[in-house]
Amino acid sequence: MHPIIEAAGREGVLPGWANVSSRRHTHIARVTELLDDWADNIGIGAEERVRWRAAGRLHDALKDAPLEEQSRWAGEGWPDPVMHGPACAERLRADGVEDEELLLAVAFHSIGHPALTDLGEHLYLADYLEPGRNQDHAQLARLRERMPAERDAVLREVAAARVRRLLDNRLPLLQPTAEFWNRVVKQGVD
Repeated sequence: MHPIIEAAGREGVLPGWANVSSRRHTHIARVTELLDDWADNIGIGAEERVRWRAAGRLHDALKDAPLEEQSRWAGEGWPDPVMHGPACAERLRADGVEDEELLLAVAFHSIGHPALTDLGEHLYLADYLEPGRNQDHAQLARLRERMPAERDAVLREVAAARVRRLLDNRLPLLQPTAEFWNRVVKQGVD
């Protein structure tokens, strides 16, 4: 396991290049706590839980960095609000992290991607469902209570809410989001 993943997952230590406000640290802690609880509930082993906690700790490590820095790492084509995920994944890759499952989870935690695995889907959910979100707290609490037992159904509801928000605000639906939505919906039909 890469030292950055070890440090983030075991001790909660972010890399020196992270740019995280105190408010963001609190969000990251809540996301990580949800991931850890869910991993425990579904019987994820101790070493794998280190990766899950690391994904929670690292997903917003560049969220508060200047957009120029995020863009330098993420490359072209990312809307400002979601650029931090791909930027962080590329920054981790530059530091030698080769865990593609974790990198994909970090990169697409806010928009979804059809290749997300359990780790990525749980990070996508935890980022949306964490109790500090400025959304319908009662609805988020109901969805959290259903996790992880009803993960697939909750995933469909969260993906629908995220897509609906984009459409309601006339924001672009990125291709990975559309493909993720199609995969999630198809899973519910089978």
